[in-house]
Amino acid sequence: MAKIVLFILLVILVATFCTLNRQEISLHYFFGWNTASFPLFLLLLASLVIGMVVGFLIGWIGRWNLRSEARQLRKQLKALEGEIENLTPKEEGTTPSPQTPEVNKPPFS
Repeated sequence: MAKIVLFILLVILVATFCTLNRQEISLHYFFGWNTASFPLFLLLLASLVIGMVVGFLIGWIGRWNLRSEARQLRKQLKALEGEIENLTPKEEGTTPSPQTPEVNKPPFS
C-alpha cells in the first residue's frame, strides 16, 4: 500500500514539475549548431532518465564483476576442499577420545 501511495505522489510531483517548467528553450552548441525550440522540462527529464540508465549500467557491471569473482572463488574453494579430502587420512571405526579436564581453569564466579 505504501508503494502505491509513494508512486502516486511521484507522479503528481513529476506532473507539477512539467507544468511549471514549460518555457521554450533552444540549445546552442559549438560551431554554430542549434536545436529547435522545446520545453525545458523535456531537457531536465531526459537528463534525469539518462543519468538513471547510466547509473544502473555502472552498478550492473559492478555486480557482474563481483558475481564472476564469486564464481571463481567457489571453484577454487571446491578444488581446495577436494585437495584436503585427498590429503587427510580416512579413519574408520575410531572412538572419540575422552575429554580431559582442564586443571588450571579458573572457576566461574
